[in-house]
Amino acid sequence: MIAAGVRKFACGISPAGKAKTVRKQPDGTVLVTDGPYTETKEHMGGFWILEAADMDEALAWARKGAITCDAAGEVRGASFLPGPERSNGIVWPRTKIG
Repeated sequence: MIAAGVRKFACGISPAGKAKTVRKQPDGTVLVTDGPYTETKEHMGGFWILEAADMDEALAWARKGAITCDAAGEVRGASFLPGPERSNGIVWPRTKIG
């Protein structure tokens, strides 16, 4: 990914047990609690930000990553709000806008 120039950022994150969750309360304050947002067996351990032309290209890189890292992953486009007018709200970085 680095050699191909598609990886823009990658990092690991601390364990879910060290997370803090923030929730807006009806009175406008924010409640901070210990632990992850949801109780689940699977948690995100890190992420990559890649520059891809479209979902197919992103999935091709994700397939390579799944094999190399021996881990499941999830692929999503980035939403920029407010952002360029797009019918699906997703902007692929190499897409020319305007």
